[in-house]
Amino acid sequence: MQPLQLARAAAALLGLAVLAAALFQAVLAGLAELGVPPWAASPTAVGAVLPPVLALADAYTPLGNHARTEGLRERPATRLLADGLLAAAVGAVVGFAGSRLLLSATASALAELVVVSAASLVGYAAFVARNLDAYTRGHDREVEA
Repeated sequence: MQPLQLARAAAALLGLAVLAAALFQAVLAGLAELGVPPWAASPTAVGAVLPPVLALADAYTPLGNHARTEGLRERPATRLLADGLLAAAVGAVVGFAGSRLLLSATASALAELVVVSAASLVGYAAFVARNLDAYTRGHDREVEA
């Protein structure tokens, strides 16, 4: 990797981290205003924020720049936005439902990690499923090579 590419990738990662942190705080504040208890709000906010940020990273950062990135960039921005919002909604629902089913104010950190991981994974999987052709693009060539 060239120094300029490395610098762009590092700047992209930093930008995504700042965006994720700001969105997380905004969602967390919104959930607090709605009266969601903190032990349920945090996993819900992670589920709402992490999947679309990962989707954004896949589509618009210089970290991959391969067939998947190209395939996602060819899609209309409105479709990617809709798919990212779907991923956020799915992640938030899984985070909230998991919190209500498995967590309480005295829940262990491991239980919270399970809920947060499930919310993030299912939310991101929703985005990948909606764009599966882009994620499998070029895979045949890589396997044959």
